Amino acid sequence: MGDFTDLVIWALAAAGVLIAAAGAVYFAPAKTSILVDTAGSTARAEMLTLWGLGPKFTGRALPPERAGEPMAQFNDPVRIGHALMTPGIAETAYAALRELYELKPRVVRVAIRINLADTAQSRVVETAVQAALAAAPAALRERVQLERCEAPGAEIAAAFELFASPAQINSIWSGFKKSRSVREFAKRLKRKPKPQKKAPKEVRAT
Repeated sequence: MGDFTDLVIWALAAAGVLIAAAGAVYFAPAKTSILVDTAGSTARAEMLTLWGLGPKFTGRALPPERAGEPMAQFNDPVRIGHALMTPGIAETAYAALRELYELKPRVVRVAIRINLADTAQSRVVETAVQAALAAAPAALRERVQLERCEAPGAEIAAAFELFASPAQINSIWSGFKKSRSVREFAKRLKRKPKPQKKAPKEVRAT
């Protein structure tokens, strides 16, 4: 009976060590690189855990087999224009950007390029982006470029390098993708809109 009790104690101790180690990996700062490039169908975060000394993890928002190819939805000016008109999407995107910036990244580069079929629509989207950035720190505003896209449609490119725990990155990403405006944006991106005279239905951001 004594040997069995000892075995249970050692098993529980080993389990405790494994749980503690997993918690350390998840909550300790990781050397993190985030890259987004719709022109190359890339959206990933690479994390070298435990201050860059632990195992490496890569999270992807897009299938790796599409890397290098432009996202077709962003090259369709009508479809992406309708999606970018989602009310609240600029504010939600800025909120996620601000959260990343508060983690004091070493590198921050964001470029938003727009060339929609409707010039009035382009101006509305540009105004929404500028309004969302109005309250941002000057150092952050300087790192966000709003430009005209050469090809019809839109492109978004961003790069961040920072130390942040997987828990922090997951919290920011989860809050962003679960927001009402982002869910509506994804819906609009999946379907080509029918011609309509009315403005897109308003969706409040969470």
